[in-house]
Amino acid sequence: MVIGGRPHHENLDLCLTARAFGAAEITFVGKSDSTLLKYMANLNKKWGGSFRVKFAKNYNDVLKSASKYTKVYLTRFGMPLQSKSYILKTYKNMVLIVSTTEINKKLHQVADYNISISTQPHCGAAAIAIFLHEFYNGRELAMHFENAKLKLLPTEHDVAVKKVG
Repeated sequence: MVIGGRPHHENLDLCLTARAFGAAEITFVGKSDSTLLKYMANLNKKWGGSFRVKFAKNYNDVLKSASKYTKVYLTRFGMPLQSKSYILKTYKNMVLIVSTTEINKKLHQVADYNISISTQPHCGAAAIAIFLHEFYNGRELAMHFENAKLKLLPTEHDVAVKKVG
């Protein structure tokens, strides 16, 4: 879940990062962006997977609907990721929260875990990438996306895209 009004390109960065690193969906709190929805649907068609993008009017409704999920607020405040990663890896269903505001006291209170990704200012996409990389122990880097029509091939000095299926 992403809270706050971000420009389109920042929301796109969050979507691409969350999808590439293994998230199932992302929910933005704020006005719906049909261009973003179309782009991500087209990306799923080409590159596979079933990543979903949703929009909600307010974060209270999102948190209420995710009441059975572990809520993890990714911020620069809170406990260091390294000190809590062992326990966070035991949870199956999580809602990762990033916010455009530096301090959101309500989120700090409702989150099950306030996780400091870094003690320096950083972007939400970086926080999501680092958290998911730690959570999946790097396995997300070799993830397979179902129904992909395109696949990148490893090359040392070239670009190679293979049509699949």
